[in-house]
Amino acid sequence: MRRIFFVGLGWTLVVVGAVVMPMPLPIPLIGFGPLLIGCAILTAHSKSFRRGLMAVRHRFQWLSRHFDRFMHRGPLAIRAMVRRTRPIVLMRHARMRARKGV
Repeated sequence: MRRIFFVGLGWTLVVVGAVVMPMPLPIPLIGFGPLLIGCAILTAHSKSFRRGLMAVRHRFQWLSRHFDRFMHRGPLAIRAMVRRTRPIVLMRHARMRARKGV
């Protein structure tokens, strides 16, 4: 029951952050806060979300570099999210597959 609550809360924060981000509010880019907090909650409680975020970071290297740069000054939950979703594992598997094919 607790896991379902946290997954629901995380998805709610992600959706609210995505909806609020492009809105012309007095505080620019206010939607990043709920979006990052929702992602942090979901990476802690959802293996499929964690794997998906890892795949997105593997596909878009510029996004991964921004996550790594932000990790050092972000809150503890955001640091844990960035650490959990490092795409190094996917790169290692791709190298191993490439060696097997050769």
